[in-house]
Amino acid sequence: MTKRLLDLSLEDKQRFVASFDYVLTDCDGVVWNFHGPIEGVGRAIGVLKDAGKKVVYVSNNSVRTLENYKEQVHKLGHELAEEDLIHPAISVVRYLKSINFQGLIYAICAEPFLKLLKEAGFEVITGPNEPQPESLRLIIPVIRDKKPVKAVIVDHDFNCNHTKLLRAEMYLKSDPDCLLIGGGIDCRVSVTPNFTVLGAGYYLEMLEKSIGRKATILGKPGQPLGEQLKKQFGIEQDKRALFVGDMIAQDVAFGKVAGFQTLLVLTGGASKSDLDAV
Repeated sequence: MTKRLLDLSLEDKQRFVASFDYVLTDCDGVVWNFHGPIEGVGRAIGVLKDAGKKVVYVSNNSVRTLENYKEQVHKLGHELAEEDLIHPAISVVRYLKSINFQGLIYAICAEPFLKLLKEAGFEVITGPNEPQPESLRLIIPVIRDKKPVKAVIVDHDFNCNHTKLLRAEMYLKSDPDCLLIGGGIDCRVSVTPNFTVLGAGYYLEMLEKSIGRKATILGKPGQPLGEQLKKQFGIEQDKRALFVGDMIAQDVAFGKVAGFQTLLVLTGGASKSDLDAV
């Protein structure tokens, strides 16, 4: 049952706060926005920490570097421990290590994501980023390079192009055992409460439909991410964790899949009308 937090009595609010030990929060649109920290969030995090709650930052944004995340949290008046930040590049690396992945990776993602993959010891190829001939006959040798790719990773890539998607499709179709892994698969990315832009989710959907199989999702709302979080932070009772987000399709859906309690804030990508429509 959906409840509006501000409408609760003091006693109900106290019971709600007592009902969880872990606060897993999205970042963009929840903790900060395009203009900086969201008013009151830093104080709220402090109150939660003082009450003994474990606060973890769970984002679908692998474009930011660790240093940038630390700077953003510092602006809130807090410090960020590296282990308390999870985003798709981190969860993908952990997943690949957990399955002892040894093969070549083709990645459609931003530079910080690529950097983490390479630092973890994986062999990664990307591209092409340069313009290609506008001819199917001439493009075939580019997209069918016959490299032994064993995993295709799709995440936010501001330089994504049609040739990259064609190349990914060729790798996946030529080898049924080639993994398809999704990171931040938001179809819409919130910039301000009234402005969203196209996300990487549509790219992944195109590939899934083309090859006839689903990707393993290591970002929100993927179930494997929930399992990673439970294991890493020792969450033994799912309902003792609260997931806070601003997007219904990613954050609320993820919390439900993982079995967590969920709290939707209207400071980012969702509005009251969106909530009413659910």
